[in-house]
Amino acid sequence: MMGLLRAVAKSNRSIQTSIQNQGLTLPLCRQFSTQMETPQKDNSSDPFLRNPSSGLVYGRLFVTGKHTRKSDIINMLGSSRLSPDDVRFEYNMNYALVSVMIQFPTRNSYEATLREGNRKGGLFRMERVGRQQWDTLPRYDGKTILLLGVPRYAVAEDVERFLAGCQYDASAIQMFGRPQRASDRPPSRTVFVEFPSQAKATHAFITKNRGFCLNNQITVRLLQ
Repeated sequence: MMGLLRAVAKSNRSIQTSIQNQGLTLPLCRQFSTQMETPQKDNSSDPFLRNPSSGLVYGRLFVTGKHTRKSDIINMLGSSRLSPDDVRFEYNMNYALVSVMIQFPTRNSYEATLREGNRKGGLFRMERVGRQQWDTLPRYDGKTILLLGVPRYAVAEDVERFLAGCQYDASAIQMFGRPQRASDRPPSRTVFVEFPSQAKATHAFITKNRGFCLNNQITVRLLQ
């Protein structure tokens, strides 16, 4: 029995001596562990492994209505957590609303909104659009009113009298000749007036709509 123990001890000393002769200082078990370790690959730069939901996504929502406001759109889409700055209105040449552009913070948010619309039985119709279409839309932000029915021979001073009591920048009045349609009785002008705030523009819309300028009844629209 003693002879067997001496043989085992001698064998261990031979292994330790062999390791030291090779310049190794780690325990034998640590050597095997080190050989099996491999560096972790950084997947953050791999485009196939990135989160595809990041980045802005744009959609066009097809709605109509003369008095639709940004708050109406946000409430309708509800779950997408939009702000008024994420909503822009698209008008045709006669300034009738034809669609609303929406800026979503992520693709997931856009797709969640689509699913919500389908769940509610197709409450709205929306398609994806590019960033360029969003960038080229004019921004009115509820601070601009549109005057329809202003006589063609009216001048800026006539518009200023019509807007008496409203706070706006007189230099921001823009007057354009409106193409005559069969339904137009006399030819008329289209007038844009910019206000310093949404509240002041809304006040002008409320107090001046259906008023008269040079005996013509004026329709006032608040552009979003």
